[in-house]
Amino acid sequence: MEYEYEIDPRSLSGKPGSITLKKDRQNLIGISIGGGAPLCPCLYVVQVFDNTPASRDGTIQAGDEIVGVNGKSMKGKTKVDVARAIQAIKESVTIQYVKLHADQKEGKTLDIILKKAKHRMVENMSSSTADALGLSRAILCNDGLVKKLEELEQNSAVYKGMVEHTKRILQSFFQMAQLHKELGDIFASIGVRELQPNASEGFAIFAECHRNFNKEGINFLKKVKPMLSDLNTYLTKAIPDTKLTIQKYADAKFEYLSYCLKVKEMDDEEYGYAALHEALYRVETGNYDYRVVLRCRQLAREKFAKLRSDVLVKMELLDNKHVQDLVYQLQRFLEAMTVFHKNSEDELNKANVFPIEVDICGGSLTRTFDN
Repeated sequence: MEYEYEIDPRSLSGKPGSITLKKDRQNLIGISIGGGAPLCPCLYVVQVFDNTPASRDGTIQAGDEIVGVNGKSMKGKTKVDVARAIQAIKESVTIQYVKLHADQKEGKTLDIILKKAKHRMVENMSSSTADALGLSRAILCNDGLVKKLEELEQNSAVYKGMVEHTKRILQSFFQMAQLHKELGDIFASIGVRELQPNASEGFAIFAECHRNFNKEGINFLKKVKPMLSDLNTYLTKAIPDTKLTIQKYADAKFEYLSYCLKVKEMDDEEYGYAALHEALYRVETGNYDYRVVLRCRQLAREKFAKLRSDVLVKMELLDNKHVQDLVYQLQRFLEAMTVFHKNSEDELNKANVFPIEVDICGGSLTRTFDN
């Protein structure tokens, strides 16, 4: 059966098609319909609702023309007639349609870009400030996910502080380890030149103790130093990547809101003309500009919903990593510190050589001072 459909005034031909949808428990397929008699020569899909037979199938999109229901032409019908025809059919309904030839770039006009800029400004304003400037706060502007940027900045500050503190600790331990090594060399030198065997052995043992202190300090540095790499990975990769995702999500949200606002403005214009019983040219000629905006709104919403899902997943993973990472790094630090102190104490207990009896008159200390 051949169906009549409107010719696109932009000289772009739509592709006819047919789709059979199984209805849900509420006897719905999940679309809203616009246009139709007496003002518009065609009927079209205004919106495809989420989690419905139409959205799961994905064939019909906003802006597509509806030309038939179960083989019956809808030419000259009202949108109420089409809705009733769909509702009257049980279980499955076949929709004959003509695919709207629409490119998202067509709908992304200067007006949409300016609306996005407006939404960006309003996002960071209080309600009173926005009202004073005559800017309406759009739905979703108080988005909790965007506020997560502030939390990420706080986390970033915490990690920067931990990195700097860890660096200072490592530097201090390195200096202390070097000092122990130098003391070990000094005591060894004294022990070698000491004439009394007991004193010489005592200084040698004490020198070895300090050299072992140096080794324990170096081991501590080796265990703790990877903390810097791990903290920097979170700081320079995980946080910036999530912030970028949130920024992309915010941009998609503002674009979606801009199309929503554009649809509302076009609806208000259409209602205004209808109230005055005057003809609106774009409606009389198939309302193609409006249908393109409807399609762009649907695509923008799909992008927005996907990015929102991505942000939620990333934020959950990042929050879990943040908590687990802090716990792990602190445990690593405490374990390394515990081992360092325990081993140092053991070394000190081994070097129980005091008191060391030294003949000051004829020992190496006198020769050292004389030199």
